[in-house]
Amino acid sequence: MNYGIVAEFNPFHNGHKYLIDTIKNNGENTVTVVMSESFVQRGECACMSPYARTKMALSCGADLVLSLPVPYATASAERFASGGLSVLGGLGCVDALAFGAECDNAEILKKCADILVSSEFSVALEKYLNEGVSFPVARQKAVEEISGKENSQILSSPNNILGVEYIKAINKLGLNMEINPITRKGVEHDSKVANDNICSASALREMLHKKTDFEKFLPDEASDILKEEIKNQKAPANYNNLETAIICKLRSMSVEDFKKLPDVSEGLEYRLFDAVKTSVYLEEILEKVKTKRYTHSRIRRIIVCAVLGIKNEDVLAPVPFIRVLGFNENGAKILKKAKSTATLPIVTKSSEINALGNAAKRVFELECFARDVFSLTLPVRDEFGKEMTDKLIVL
Repeated sequence: MNYGIVAEFNPFHNGHKYLIDTIKNNGENTVTVVMSESFVQRGECACMSPYARTKMALSCGADLVLSLPVPYATASAERFASGGLSVLGGLGCVDALAFGAECDNAEILKKCADILVSSEFSVALEKYLNEGVSFPVARQKAVEEISGKENSQILSSPNNILGVEYIKAINKLGLNMEINPITRKGVEHDSKVANDNICSASALREMLHKKTDFEKFLPDEASDILKEEIKNQKAPANYNNLETAIICKLRSMSVEDFKKLPDVSEGLEYRLFDAVKTSVYLEEILEKVKTKRYTHSRIRRIIVCAVLGIKNEDVLAPVPFIRVLGFNENGAKILKKAKSTATLPIVTKSSEINALGNAAKRVFELECFARDVFSLTLPVRDEFGKEMTDKLIVL
């Protein structure tokens, strides 16, 4: 079977290796990954380039790595999942979806997914949102009201939430994929505490910035790639390097400009505009905009979209193509099969995008700009146009 994974690998660590090894089952299955490129769902830059992370994934068991376009990579969990499943579904030869989660019971996750698309849920959600709580809190309360605390508790864990959103996307897109949740090993999402040789990606990124030892938390192949990137001053990327540029961009924006961004509604554009005009640091803006209703992560994503020029219509638009970042021998076989099964164009060269129309060109232009902005976050800045010139990773 060919299993699909939606991932960031930011960076690739032992927990990711465990997930892939479990799926591959001693070589019986193949793994196709859809991966964020330069910016990620937490509203920050990735810790290293997409091609270095692609090489990590392929060196550690993945067979084919595809791009998750930046409008979806920097979106809410629902849009992130929808973008990832659109790419996997568009390939036409992915048999099952696998993901790490705190709950490995597919039926419970499916039940939660069904609740979230029910009319009963919409009514309950609106009620709790009107009380001024954040969307995640309102969602959990609405599910508890409808089906009890046991199901609502599922939505208290980030990876469970993503898993439920993946299932929603599969149902909405009408995809024929099995669901295979795999219990996360070692530590919780974003945990700062390590467990033996397993730690979270966020803990690893902190180690990179503090220049503390990280090797035991990565497979040897991934560790070697990361060390080479650090040696060449291509990692770790630091989002703080963009602070002046971000504030400059935000200060140039009108209320109407903020209103056009993804996830901006109910007058949030005025709150953002006022915060920008009365702040001199990015953290100050975040603190002024944050309320019970608007979480830090939501505001960070909005700000990243502002900097990258991503508008609401970009996130709502369907994925226009499948872009290959790298593959191995098994991945080449998957791509060969996809020639007869794919429902979206498969792109291996940037020059091929011009023939796909304006929607495809718009997505790729955003990706190229995101990579050029990302290049400014590196210890030594990269040259302009890397997204156009970097070669496919072939192992």
